[in-house]
Amino acid sequence: MQTLLLLWLCMWNEKGNSINASYYHIVNPSTNTVVGVEVTHSFSTNVNTITVGTQHALDPLTTTKARVNHAGKASTLIQHKWRPKSLFTISREVDTKSLDKSPKVGLALALKP
Repeated sequence: MQTLLLLWLCMWNEKGNSINASYYHIVNPSTNTVVGVEVTHSFSTNVNTITVGTQHALDPLTTTKARVNHAGKASTLIQHKWRPKSLFTISREVDTKSLDKSPKVGLALALKP
């Protein structure tokens, strides 16, 4: 028997200047495969942003994530838990509408006792 797992969320952000609505759907709980959509409206600029993303666990310690928004910004990351509550992350963001610009690359190390 397959269980449908999903979550809807709506919240005010930036001191009431924007509102977000999100949809989160667990596709496969055993591999932590998830898809999601977020729509954001900024009242000060009257701009809507739509972002679609996914995540998937490669193994119990390693997760990949990817997202793209309506403006063509795409980002990916791979995150590895090398100690309990300690993560190493490599990320990349590229503007698909302006491929002549260099992509952003990031490294992060989060240590928690």
